Amino acid sequence: MLSRITLSRFEVGIYLLLVAGVVGDHLSTGAALTRENIYETNPFALTIMKNGLWAQTDVALIIISMAMTYILLRMIKNPIAKYALIFPSIAGIIRLAITISNISLML
Repeated sequence: MLSRITLSRFEVGIYLLLVAGVVGDHLSTGAALTRENIYETNPFALTIMKNGLWAQTDVALIIISMAMTYILLRMIKNPIAKYALIFPSIAGIIRLAITISNISLML
């Protein structure tokens, strides 16, 4: 019988924060770029947008961040491994801040 690995509510919350941040940034950036006098200033983002890889890059960020954290938390039995959740939480917070910034530009 396979052992069932459960996610803690805190871990699920961190993953949802990451997804909300990335999706919010993606949608708000797309909406903002349709407005007059608003343009992308990040050269990296501009390059991936021009090459049609914007959505794929965001999906890859979510998958890789969640997979690395999930695997690290289960491979390392030390309680300090919980600090691996810092990366997806910071990434989610930064992307949510960018979402708020994009929305404020549109208002």
